[in-house]
Amino acid sequence: MYNTRAQRSRGRRLAGSLAFLAGLAIAALPISATAGDFAEVEVLGFSKSGSHFAFEEFGIQDGSGFPYSNIYLIDVADDSWVSGTPQRRLDEVDDSQPLDFAEELARTRAANRDVANDVLGQTGIAGFGQTVGHNPPTERTSDPHLMIATTNLSAPTIGGPVTLALQEIPVAKPGNCPDGFGTIQGMKLTLTHEGETRVLADDSHIPKSRGCPLRYRIERFVTHTPVFSGPTYFAVLVLMEKIGFEGPDGRFLAITGKL
Repeated sequence: MYNTRAQRSRGRRLAGSLAFLAGLAIAALPISATAGDFAEVEVLGFSKSGSHFAFEEFGIQDGSGFPYSNIYLIDVADDSWVSGTPQRRLDEVDDSQPLDFAEELARTRAANRDVANDVLGQTGIAGFGQTVGHNPPTERTSDPHLMIATTNLSAPTIGGPVTLALQEIPVAKPGNCPDGFGTIQGMKLTLTHEGETRVLADDSHIPKSRGCPLRYRIERFVTHTPVFSGPTYFAVLVLMEKIGFEGPDGRFLAITGKL
């Protein structure tokens, strides 16, 4: 494994085959000896009508040390990405000299937001919604596969609870996933509300966009009720751990819908 961030950056740029070989070497090490990167997330919220939802994941990429920002914009009606998104940005930096990585990341995020602002504006994303359930990866006392929450932050005792339940499902390993890191997992996510259970996701295979996922957790539940006594729109953020360059990387998925 490379000893300095500068060496890691140069090594990452040599060739994809070297990255693969490094991954095989890491597989032989104890998990505690490896380190990937877990993205942070900023919820950009719903449009006023609830028709669209957006969030950003960002961080410093493991291996390269490059700052990245990915902005996801979702059409809630069919739970699909809006055309032209996600908006992804990864900026190469020369870390052979000391760098302020917080400043580099802030610069990358600002540049990515500038590019995404047009489509965010066209779909009316304006920060609507509230986080009513949150279970970050640092939490050690709660179940990562279960979340029970009511949908109104200002009146949390009013209304029946929503139960989110996640199961990890072993699936066929995609051909581009190396051996030795663990079982590749899909997921089944259900939502129960007012006595009715709905399946929000049920994987039979792994979409290419996920990479090689190993674990999942229900990280956040966001709701938005545009009209009093009207339907509530929701977004479930699922944190996925997948095979990375130096260890498991944490990235986010969003599943949206209407209660």
